[in-house]
Amino acid sequence: MSDNTPCIVAIGAHAADMEFSAGGTILKHTREGWDAHIINLTLGEKGAAQQSVEEYAAQKKKEADACAAILGATQHYLPYKDGEVPNNDDVALQIAVLLRQLQPTVIVSHWHGSIHLDHTHTYHLARRAHFMAAIKHFEVEGLPPVRGCRMYYADNWEDPEGFEPYVFVDVSDVMEDWERASKCFAIGRGEGGYPYWDWYQSRTRLHGIARRVQHAQGFAIDEMGKGRSQELL
Repeated sequence: MSDNTPCIVAIGAHAADMEFSAGGTILKHTREGWDAHIINLTLGEKGAAQQSVEEYAAQKKKEADACAAILGATQHYLPYKDGEVPNNDDVALQIAVLLRQLQPTVIVSHWHGSIHLDHTHTYHLARRAHFMAAIKHFEVEGLPPVRGCRMYYADNWEDPEGFEPYVFVDVSDVMEDWERASKCFAIGRGEGGYPYWDWYQSRTRLHGIARRVQHAQGFAIDEMGKGRSQELL
């Protein structure tokens, strides 16, 4: 990107992961003039017992696009299969290319302590891609390196092990539209058997109480970053 507009990039294993776990924060920042992008490694197409993989993939993409339109974000889809995300430098390089093109100010991805291996792999891929995108000596399609970008890890019900939120974003003013965006997904409306929206709404309320606001999203950071003041801007 050629201008100086700040940019948030969320990297998720499946469509809906980042929309739920960082959607309020994405929306808050786009309303403040930021660019926003969501990189989905898969569509999460194996998650519907009553539909074929092909049918659910098409549904999830439509849902993700509709959700992103409300959030003010641009979707990017990588061609990997749900439950089969490979953790290697070829995938990391694909992400690094996008990061150099987008020049993010902030990257959000999964925490590593997950019950879902795709999420754990995405954590490692996002970190590796950030490293490759930031170091000028990596050849990444001749694109300029990413500078001064910070990484955060989203609060996801499937990624609980060792997750300790350290940075909080007040999302009180965007809850209504974030709910509307989340419910573009059938699973956000409770149709998949798990109350996704209830979990995320409740989680942000608990974080909000601790921060003396109505609702806040919490993000973890790497241990080395805890000696410095951190905020998402």
